Amino acid sequence: MKKPICVLALSWFSVCASADDVMADPEAWYRGAYAPLWAVDPEGNAGKMLEFYAEVVETHTADGQITRTDRGTWLREPMREWLAEGWLTSELQGLQVDRINETTTSFKASWLDRYEESYEELSCGWYLADLVDGGWKFTAYADIDCGAHGFRAGPDS
Repeated sequence: MKKPICVLALSWFSVCASADDVMADPEAWYRGAYAPLWAVDPEGNAGKMLEFYAEVVETHTADGQITRTDRGTWLREPMREWLAEGWLTSELQGLQVDRINETTTSFKASWLDRYEESYEELSCGWYLADLVDGGWKFTAYADIDCGAHGFRAGPDS
């Protein structure tokens, strides 16, 4: 009887270690958990996407304005507009990660946005994520100029 308990305990520690490894690696979290939600059925994944954001998200605009918006409004209102414009999906093209400290990470990402009638557009953004209650959460965002930040069309730019 002791053997199955040991195996179960070892399995549990192994699963916990794997989850901790992913959470400890913000790049793996962004690439493996967040980005795929945008690539297939983003409208259907909107609820899952919300889990990646803090309760309030700060947006930094090009003109220096900072707004604070609850995560649901921050994501859902723009998504409705994008869908009305014919947006279908977004695929992560490039990612630059700057681990600032144990609880803060900055990301610059480029996305290939796909629209109806085969139209594609590259868009880029800066994200700040903090470790909150054992998980990464986006707390701030800004649109950025792709070229000015070293992004070009193509994978892993």
